[in-house]
Amino acid sequence: MKTLLTSTAVAVLLVVLAGCSTSTLPVEDAGGPAPLKSYAPADRVAMPEMAGERVDGGGRFSLKGLRGKVVVVNAWASWCGPCGAEAPGLSRVHQELRGEGLRVVGINADVSVGDARAFEKDAELVYPSLHDPQGRQLLRLPKGVVNTAGYPFTVIVDPEGRIAATRIGAIDEAELKRLVRPLLPV
Repeated sequence: MKTLLTSTAVAVLLVVLAGCSTSTLPVEDAGGPAPLKSYAPADRVAMPEMAGERVDGGGRFSLKGLRGKVVVVNAWASWCGPCGAEAPGLSRVHQELRGEGLRVVGINADVSVGDARAFEKDAELVYPSLHDPQGRQLLRLPKGVVNTAGYPFTVIVDPEGRIAATRIGAIDEAELKRLVRPLLPV
């Protein structure tokens, strides 16, 4: 019985770790989306509405209210190491480019809102995150845009509300700025 429990615990741990993506290798070979994909304006599809309760207890939040802004939507979980590594950079870019029309929004996958709040506090996030423990918000994304089973991933939305780029895995400040600056108003 003990061996069965140990085997089950190891299997669960492997599934959790597999969901936390750190790979920078293309996934296109497996029929999935590439780690970084940019879309030409003619090929962009609408970002679906995402709304819900904020992790920090600050009430409801909706992407709809950000139309006209460049929006960086970052999916994260407190147990994901790369999510913690990228969070400070996302906050810095949010603060640096906020005056130019950029907003960062998180979508949190933790079952426990307490764990998510602790992560936000420890990472000193300066942007709001929606609490989405069942993944309902993320399942609204168009099929094939990103693999919603692995964290983190980022979706960049242009001012018209269309998906301009996606990144599977952690995104660093330089790459994020390179992707969002051309979308900001001049």
